[in-house]
Amino acid sequence: MSDNNCVDPDKHHLHICELKAKELNEEVRRIFEEPPHFVCTNCGVKVSRAENVCAPKAID
Repeated sequence: MSDNNCVDPDKHHLHICELKAKELNEEVRRIFEEPPHFVCTNCGVKVSRAENVCAPKAID
């Protein structure tokens, strides 16, 4: 895990930062198919579901 805080460390292995690091390209692609509704306050990535990032913040 990075120096940033993760709000759900038990599920960190499912967050986009970890999936990208493991090069799970098909899983990562699926996460970005839907319009974004959340941004990770750690890394800035935008996703449709809060559970896909470490520190979600709604962008709607």
